Amino acid sequence: MKVSMKWLKQYADIPMDADSYESRMIMTGTGVEGIDDLGAELENVVVGKVLTCRDHENSDHLHVCTVDVGEAEPLQIVCGAPNVKEGLLVPVAKIGAKLPGGITIKKGKLRGVESQGMLCSGPELGVPVELYPSVGDAGLLIFHEEYPLGADVKPIFGLDDKVIDFEILANRPDCLCVWGVARETAVAMGTELKLPEISVKEVGGDISDYAKVEVSEAELAPRYAAKVIKNVRVAPSPAWLRQYLHAAGMRSINNVVDITNFIMLETGHPMHAFDLAKVRGRHIIVRKAEKGETLTTLDGKNYELAGGELMICDEVGPTGLAGIMGGEESEITESTQEVLFECAAFDRTSIRVTARALGIRTEASGHFERGVSPATVMDALMRACQMVNELDAGDVVSGVYDYYPHPIIPATLTVSCQRMARRAGVEIAPEEMENILKKLQFTVSRNGDEMVVTAPAFRQDVDQEADICEEVLRYAGYDLIPITRLRGENTMGGQNEKGRRQAALRAQLTGMGFYESMTFSFISAKSIAQLGLPEDDKRNQPLMVLNPLGEDTACMRTTLLCGLLKTLSTNIKNGNENGRLYEMGTIFDAHNRTKEGLPTETPALAIGMYGDADFYAIRGVVEALCQKAGMAYEIAACEEAYLHPGRRAAILVEGEVLAVLGEIHPDAAQRFDITGRAYVAQVNLPVFFAHSVPLGTVKSIARFPAVNRDLALVMKESQQVGPLMNAIKAGCGAMLEDIRMFDVFRGAQIGEGNKSVAFSLTYRAADHTLTDEEITRLTDKALKIAKEQFDAVLRA
Repeated sequence: MKVSMKWLKQYADIPMDADSYESRMIMTGTGVEGIDDLGAELENVVVGKVLTCRDHENSDHLHVCTVDVGEAEPLQIVCGAPNVKEGLLVPVAKIGAKLPGGITIKKGKLRGVESQGMLCSGPELGVPVELYPSVGDAGLLIFHEEYPLGADVKPIFGLDDKVIDFEILANRPDCLCVWGVARETAVAMGTELKLPEISVKEVGGDISDYAKVEVSEAELAPRYAAKVIKNVRVAPSPAWLRQYLHAAGMRSINNVVDITNFIMLETGHPMHAFDLAKVRGRHIIVRKAEKGETLTTLDGKNYELAGGELMICDEVGPTGLAGIMGGEESEITESTQEVLFECAAFDRTSIRVTARALGIRTEASGHFERGVSPATVMDALMRACQMVNELDAGDVVSGVYDYYPHPIIPATLTVSCQRMARRAGVEIAPEEMENILKKLQFTVSRNGDEMVVTAPAFRQDVDQEADICEEVLRYAGYDLIPITRLRGENTMGGQNEKGRRQAALRAQLTGMGFYESMTFSFISAKSIAQLGLPEDDKRNQPLMVLNPLGEDTACMRTTLLCGLLKTLSTNIKNGNENGRLYEMGTIFDAHNRTKEGLPTETPALAIGMYGDADFYAIRGVVEALCQKAGMAYEIAACEEAYLHPGRRAAILVEGEVLAVLGEIHPDAAQRFDITGRAYVAQVNLPVFFAHSVPLGTVKSIARFPAVNRDLALVMKESQQVGPLMNAIKAGCGAMLEDIRMFDVFRGAQIGEGNKSVAFSLTYRAADHTLTDEEITRLTDKALKIAKEQFDAVLRA
């Protein structure tokens, strides 16, 4: 929150420079993000009067002027502004002057004529039109008031001021205004708080003669107050008001609208002004929106309402989003004659939900989301009416509408001085505690160690003794807390079991030449559709994000492959000939919920390859992971639609699907803009870790030699190889140490619809050297199993 030092000093004396003030406020718990010197970039620019102005003899648009800047001799300045003429008071940048943007004015010649400075426009000085009226870039800024020649221009524009950017914590909405910061400042500085006395001159009549107000949502609008101003005189705001708004980062519009913005900044209460002539039926209704109602806001945007939003309506329909932004239909214009001022306290949750749902963020909504005290609504409203009197912006009609069915009762707590001192770790005398709390406008009654404390009406954050202790300690001084050495023992850091296992997987994959990829957990529904899954596949029905950043991040991922395939596609497009990537992340299942009703989150590993890769390479990677983990697995067929029907498989462990892998289906590859063949695998990490053997089995080195035999078996094209290998291994027993497939052949020699698969069988006995008879018997047994169970015969 940005606050002008000049404005702040009206309400609390600050007997120190800005840097010292910053340090003091930080030490009392009010954060300061920075200090901005508004005139830091403007030096040696003064008020000057154009004495003479003639056309430049060598130019059709330049003028040669003599300008009085209060010095012994006038300056000769060449100026190209079309509105320069004799007799004008203008800002003059003298030789050596500095302007915004790092510009330094130097003596020079323009078309052969010497120029001793520069006559300035508003933009060249960093002065917008709303801060000081001018023609902008079209010509010089002209002073409309009389100023001493040679006077510094910074005070004229309010640039002789510093702006403090306060960091207001979420639990202190009372400090989100000038008055709130002034209260803190007065206590921190030990000076007097000088808030204005509110007195309003009214002209008679009654509000009911001009407007009717009705509140139908007491919970969402705990307080709603209104005053009517007639004979409105819309005009530009005075310079001091424009300067305060500019320092706070707001734009001056006109005196009526500026009053509402000024009150919000000063008191923390957002206000709105309605042109009563545009309020249909002159009837303000505070109610919930009905589904399908529409509203055009002050920024010209159209919104269709979902129903349930708190609205300010007239007899026909919505005219404003309560606590967020007014409607275009009832905005203040130069023709406005009668105005209704609204000042209210709206439910913070309702405002926050509506603002986020509609994607609107305003100063008003920010205040209401943090919380506005209903108890101080009337102070802000009457201060606005006082401003109307002071600016002669209209006549205040007598009477007020004030809907406040359940007045807020300030918190009253009974606390112990000794207990608070122990909590703070600082010895603070009860008398000092009482004095600090009274300065902070708490009502205090002390009897020995016990104090009965009542919070002021604007403090909604005080509800327990710890809050009172905090108030005392921050003004007694955090520096009073004694310095103590750290106690306890140092503990060794490290990873948990899950982290260690994932790190081991990462290390193994890195060793195999893979790079880790990371993508967002939220993706687009379109990217899931690109996989080509069956319509009834639950992965096509992801968990949708309620308020997504965009269409590309509208749902939570149900598979890691969408992000991985996009990354592979990007690498291919950028000319990387070979790619090996993996991603470890979480997938979300909205159909299987936890006991808390949350979607199931499953850790998974996705692996992708292209270039120097094939089906056996991706299968080998997954098998290597399984073998390193010491698990027994089997290979089976899978039916994943996004994988090539002839080059896909599943890895099973004790009947559970551990992984699916294969070549991306050409249709899916085309949808992801992948040229060439790409291979992927997705591993279910909970299944993987559940079946991993932490250490594995230690075996002694074999004492007897192994014998290898190669077999080429002819079988039907549709016959799966994995079950055949498992059956041979089971039938031959312990003497068959290993069986591996190393070749697949198809051709006319073995008949159409057949394939020849070559296997390498390794035999070894643990207690003796195998004889030829034993080897032949084992081989015959393998051939018999292949023939009888799988109709696979030895290739001739």
